[in-house]
Amino acid sequence: MLRPRKHLSKKELKEDKLVTFYAKATAWLENYKTYLIAGAAAVVVLAMGVFFYFQSAQSAEKSASVELAKATRVYESGNLSSAIPMLSNLVKSHGRTTSGKIARFYLANAFFQSKDYDNAGINYKKFIDSFSGDEHFLAAAYGGQAASLEEKKQYAEAAALYSKAAEKYASTVHAPLFLFKAGRCYQLAGKPEQSKVLFQRIVNEFPKSAEKDEAVLQLAMLGQ
Repeated sequence: MLRPRKHLSKKELKEDKLVTFYAKATAWLENYKTYLIAGAAAVVVLAMGVFFYFQSAQSAEKSASVELAKATRVYESGNLSSAIPMLSNLVKSHGRTTSGKIARFYLANAFFQSKDYDNAGINYKKFIDSFSGDEHFLAAAYGGQAASLEEKKQYAEAAALYSKAAEKYASTVHAPLFLFKAGRCYQLAGKPEQSKVLFQRIVNEFPKSAEKDEAVLQLAMLGQ
């Protein structure tokens, strides 16, 4: 004879479900514990990797900043023949650090002052492509790259780069100077009409700049 099915209380139902869940969870953990342990280990390894990366980066930056200070002292003394190899070595060994990138800017300047305009232009360009800090450094690098082209008598290319720099740094004190240099290079490239446009922009947009009076003079000479 079948006995009537026992009616479970709410408490007993909850306890039964808890036991079932616990059993399933224990089985799942048993099946996947190898993966869980491996995953936890991977997280620890990743965390340690990040920690050591930042420790290494800080150490590299500290070392590079010391070397940059030494190299810039030599550069500023005017001893370019010694400054160039010092700066070159710093760029090679610590080129990814902020100090290493700034070293490239000084290296470009040193090449320019040594009249090695090819290497100057190459290093100004690399600095522009890699540096994302102070805009005055970047503006000066654009100007240096354009000046390297100008010294090589590539006037149209220099004018285009000066113009690009003027647009890029339109809100800085560099803008009217870049416009003036672009106008002058267009004159040398035999493109006086483009020169007039740029000189007139200086008069209209930068009336209080140091370049304004010279721009007026150039316009008069060009028959504006």
